[in-house]
Amino acid sequence: MNKADSRSTIPYDAFRILDEPGTGILVLDQKMQVFWANAFAIDLLCASEEEILGFDARRVLDAHLTPLLQERDAAHRLLSTMSNGTEMPGLDLSVQDPRGEERQIVYSSRKIERGAFAGMWVLCMRDVTGQRPANEGLLSANRQLQILNQIMGVAASSLSLDELLEASLSKTLDLLGFDLGLTYLLNPERTVALTRYYRGVPESYLTRNRSIKVHHWPWNFVFVAGQPRYLELQGEGGTIDDEILASLGVSALACIPILAESVVVGALFLGSRKVEGFRAEERRLFEAIGQEIGSGVLRSMLHKRLEAAHRETNLYLDVMTHDIKNAENVANLYCDLLIEVLEGDAEHYARKLKDCVRKSTGILQNVSTIRRIHQEPPDLKPIPLGHVIRAQIERAPEAEISFDGTAAEVMADDLLPEVFTNLIGNAVQHGGPDARIAIRVEDCLDEDHAVVVTVEDTGTGIPDEMKERIFDRLRLGGNRGCGEGLGLYIVGLLVERYGGRIWVEDRVEGRPDLGASFKFTLREVVRGGDDGYEE
Repeated sequence: MNKADSRSTIPYDAFRILDEPGTGILVLDQKMQVFWANAFAIDLLCASEEEILGFDARRVLDAHLTPLLQERDAAHRLLSTMSNGTEMPGLDLSVQDPRGEERQIVYSSRKIERGAFAGMWVLCMRDVTGQRPANEGLLSANRQLQILNQIMGVAASSLSLDELLEASLSKTLDLLGFDLGLTYLLNPERTVALTRYYRGVPESYLTRNRSIKVHHWPWNFVFVAGQPRYLELQGEGGTIDDEILASLGVSALACIPILAESVVVGALFLGSRKVEGFRAEERRLFEAIGQEIGSGVLRSMLHKRLEAAHRETNLYLDVMTHDIKNAENVANLYCDLLIEVLEGDAEHYARKLKDCVRKSTGILQNVSTIRRIHQEPPDLKPIPLGHVIRAQIERAPEAEISFDGTAAEVMADDLLPEVFTNLIGNAVQHGGPDARIAIRVEDCLDEDHAVVVTVEDTGTGIPDEMKERIFDRLRLGGNRGCGEGLGLYIVGLLVERYGGRIWVEDRVEGRPDLGASFKFTLREVVRGGDDGYEE
């Protein structure tokens, strides 16, 4: 069939709508002969219209496209699909254009099933040469982000400086596929960099460079100026860079400063025997890794400072607790002597003085309790709840307290008495000498294997606006003394420590002025067979 015969039944120009820049289009008729071709296809196939139009498409592709293909297997697949009439969604082809330049082409074919052109084929050859570098760049950037994220994870999860440096070096070398690496840290005087961890480094290099004088060239560039330095074989020989590379047995070495708060604390060396030079994006990745390791080093340094400050604070608190307790014992002794010999207002003032000493003792006890709660992990065990409550009632003989007893055992530790000490003390302090206190222990209807403990009084009660924040020391009013309000804060901490919850209600619903009712839950121990128990 020739072009004249085709045009007699099909409008030749109808296929110009398929034309688009950068895409070669061939339209085949029902006999698989080329009916229409756009200018890009003709240019891509290095042919003329006379050599393409009206000829069998398989012969056209074999004669004009196959010689341009870099892979013969691709040519075979291309012609096979044409022979059996199979559509092809996309086939990547590398071709060489008439100027000798390599181009990337995506070939696809589609058969028209309906309408006036049913049975005809459309072959597309899309030039994606300009898109490949961008795609490769995105893939490279994505890989670099994955590497950096993993290094960040190592830096964030390391518990010590040594663990951080060792794990970061190993992870970096594994992810980058490099052959060797070292981490250096500066000494306190910042005159020498000392090797902390290394992998794959020749022993001969370590013998001479286990420590580096940082003010000597070329290391001052890294350790003093805080700038990365990249050593790559130049082929000239005889330079310091070439000597360093030769001593390590690598062709390229990245020397990246490790910065903590913009101060150089060390450096990361990464070497490769395969790579001869580092691309700009690789250098940015190395420097980002150095920054992340530096952030981890800073966290480790801050953690050490915090631990040192914590130990120092505990020392001061221990000394203060011991000395103040001794002073309080002496003060109480003198107060008792004064109360015995004085009368009238003088005796009243002596009793006030003793009360202040007692209050200071309570504050000190509360501070010690808070420290224990935060420092010591809970060692929970079954404790007879009734024994604990009765022991604390006996310590407050001046208070009128009713308690019917309980056989319940709860999961707690030896700090449980502090809960009742503070709740009873709070009721006595705010309720006055005539306040009555009642303690009850009941099964919890909302939870299995739990009891609800109620400590209520007939005192002045708690306003509604205070109920939600009464256990939060940080949200209490600013008019309190420095040590006041700690008791209920401790109660809240301990109940939470034991896996319970605490809240406060009016003793008489709707009447805050008639007293408060503190309620909290504790996990009950349920005895099983063979003297065992379950929570």
